[in-house]
Amino acid sequence: MKYFLIEGIVTHPEKMTEDMMKEHQEYTGGLMKEGKVLFSSLKNDMSTSVTVVRAEDEKIVWEFYKKEPFYLNDVLIYHISELQVHYHNPDMKNWF
Repeated sequence: MKYFLIEGIVTHPEKMTEDMMKEHQEYTGGLMKEGKVLFSSLKNDMSTSVTVVRAEDEKIVWEFYKKEPFYLNDVLIYHISELQVHYHNPDMKNWF
């Protein structure tokens, strides 16, 4: 299994609607329910989301995110980078 950092950079916030937000939450929530998301966060300035996911390869990650509602509606762009995890806190459940 590989790990990826997903940066969702907001390029056109004026295009975002409440309905689109609901679609986004439902769509990305599916990945969370599958246990493939370590965490997802939004920067305080609301400019970028940051998510860490696991998948077999980067192509699978791109296939998922290119169908995401904000991406389809030109609200944001995604940068996806594979991570090389060196170490981690074995008690991650107490972090969030």
